[in-house]
Amino acid sequence: MDYLKKFDALISVKDDSEENKDLLRANKDLKPTPPKERTWRLYNYILIWFQSSFNVNEWNTGASLIKTSGLPYGEVLGAGIFSIFFSCFVTVLNARQGSDYHIGYPALARSTFGVRLGYFMVFVRMFVAIIWVGVMTYYGSLCLDVTFRCMFGHKWTDITNYLPASADTTTRYMLIFFIYWCLQFPLMFCHPKFIRHFFTVKAFIMPLATLGLFIFCVVRGHGPGKWEVGEKDPATVSKGNLWLSVLNSIMGTVSPMIINQPDISRYAKRPKDTVIPQAIGYLPSKIMVFMFGTVSVCSLYRAYGAAYWNIWDLFNAILDNEWGPGARTGIFFVSLAFAVGNAGTNIFANSIPFACDLAGILPKYFTIVRAQIFVGLFAWAIVPWKFLQNAQKFLTFLGSYSIFVGPLLGCLLADFYVLRKGNLHVPSLYTKNPSGVYYFVKGFNFLGLFSWAASVTIAVPGLYRAYYPDSLSPNATNIYTSGWLYTFLMAFCLHSVLGLIFKPKLYPDAHKDEPKTWEYMVHTDGFFEDDSPINGVGYPGTVELEGSDATNSFIMVEKNETKTSVISVST
Repeated sequence: MDYLKKFDALISVKDDSEENKDLLRANKDLKPTPPKERTWRLYNYILIWFQSSFNVNEWNTGASLIKTSGLPYGEVLGAGIFSIFFSCFVTVLNARQGSDYHIGYPALARSTFGVRLGYFMVFVRMFVAIIWVGVMTYYGSLCLDVTFRCMFGHKWTDITNYLPASADTTTRYMLIFFIYWCLQFPLMFCHPKFIRHFFTVKAFIMPLATLGLFIFCVVRGHGPGKWEVGEKDPATVSKGNLWLSVLNSIMGTVSPMIINQPDISRYAKRPKDTVIPQAIGYLPSKIMVFMFGTVSVCSLYRAYGAAYWNIWDLFNAILDNEWGPGARTGIFFVSLAFAVGNAGTNIFANSIPFACDLAGILPKYFTIVRAQIFVGLFAWAIVPWKFLQNAQKFLTFLGSYSIFVGPLLGCLLADFYVLRKGNLHVPSLYTKNPSGVYYFVKGFNFLGLFSWAASVTIAVPGLYRAYYPDSLSPNATNIYTSGWLYTFLMAFCLHSVLGLIFKPKLYPDAHKDEPKTWEYMVHTDGFFEDDSPINGVGYPGTVELEGSDATNSFIMVEKNETKTSVISVST
């Protein structure tokens, strides 16, 4: 037993919370981000979307919708662009909590669901993230496979397969998955406050590679023609439901990144850099890659007579039809760019969120970097090649987890914007003392749980019917194929109504008479004057500013007997 205790002490993350029985176990990555670690600037939040949007998953989504949605191409584009604007709106909304209070999703979830139930909601997101780490690693390896084909030709593609058909992969694909995993794995050792540099480089490379591929496809196919490449659904489905299914698919690709916003916005040097700058980066990049993917697929359909819904098949089709030095060189650079770029998206959208979640659930043993290393190792266990075999399965997969994530976002936004008016008491997020604001009933906010669970329930019959088509009513499928929107709206409205009836406590009892105006607590980073600082963050005047923050600004606190006001002055 002594050896186990010594081993436990060796691997444990030391933190002052372990010595206070009133505090929840934490570590520095779970606590508010101190000023010296808020390193992300305005341009980082613009470029983050250019590096993220130009990736395999986004390209495949547009191409898949052209093929399977059942809508005319013009309406697919219209529905897709509308969905992108809507997703941009909720993305920016969900970033504000993190940039205002410098906390990530694992801590923020406690304000909505309670300091104990919040752990379960963190697990809900973590489950989604760990699946996508494996899937996106697999996508990147398929792009790298094309790169190797360009380099070695038939010597690479003719590698003997020693795996059975039931494996749903081959020796060659297993080898390239291993090679890509080895190349991606070192990025897992990089903390989010530093990874922005890799994202910046990728943000300039990926648009150029995507534009080059788009130009080739359009020129080779002499334009997209009538774009009649879709598979028409013989069932009678209303036009409205078809539009909503497109929105659901678009939201499915970005819903992890929407939920993940606080984990990135917490590192903002200025809170306002996560609002307009993100929209500036988000909208053009998402629209461009969506349109590039759809137009390119339709153009090559005219040239080659087949629609390639995923980008690695499109690469291989170009090589099959245009084999020669020029095509091999061009596809080599483009496929390599997509392979490298996919690693950046995987870190931003999946690895960092999973790491934040695991650090929130097991803070004694996992920091963000440790958790990223763990999920990098775990990518093999996902066996991602078994998930996606065709366009329809791809879209079904997107919808299946969206019905769990959509209502989670609805509850978070309703709680922050409608019920609390942007006010959080940060110290209460880290205490299990019953006097804490977010203790609710034994650490559980049952109203939040009901809002989330009831919203998920309405789409579960459709999820069942997706796997057993002959069961239940077609109406269940209509709800399911639009599940993200329905569950999100229901959770937002239900949580808002329940919260307005059973009003939650906003501040500790000692401060119950403090103003409850919009974002009153933001100016003090969510602390009252009698609160102890956490991780170098606290009430103005109770902590020392470090680095550039100490030289560029100072905070003056004026007090009198009736009120305390905080004035921020830049020098």
